[in-house]
Amino acid sequence: MNEIVELIRRRACLAESRDAERVAHAVLQTLSERISPEAAASLAVQLPPDLAEDVRPGGAAAGFELAEFVGRIADRENLTDPEAVHRTGVVLDVLGRETVHVADEVWAALPKPLRHLVEGVRVRVRVA
Repeated sequence: MNEIVELIRRRACLAESRDAERVAHAVLQTLSERISPEAAASLAVQLPPDLAEDVRPGGAAAGFELAEFVGRIADRENLTDPEAVHRTGVVLDVLGRETVHVADEVWAALPKPLRHLVEGVRVRVRVA
């Protein structure tokens, strides 16, 4: 198990590492559908190999918004939308802290409400 997955497990209050790993894969796969190939490559080089596979540059980025972003993650992991929102926020927050930085182009590609969610997670994590 890698350090990023363990941080996700703890911050999302998940009992099993495999749950954290699955949600990390779901978020990264969805993120790679939303960001440019250049942004995906920039992020992939900063991740452990097992997670980097999920963000390999592909085709053109799709411009879907928050509901679809969260819905794709919820579908991939069989989660409710609130669970998907929470876990997505945790994964993105951990990535932002544990990579050099989530590249500017990655951050810019996120739906604006999701950026606010991640900022809210950071505030809650600091307080807790």
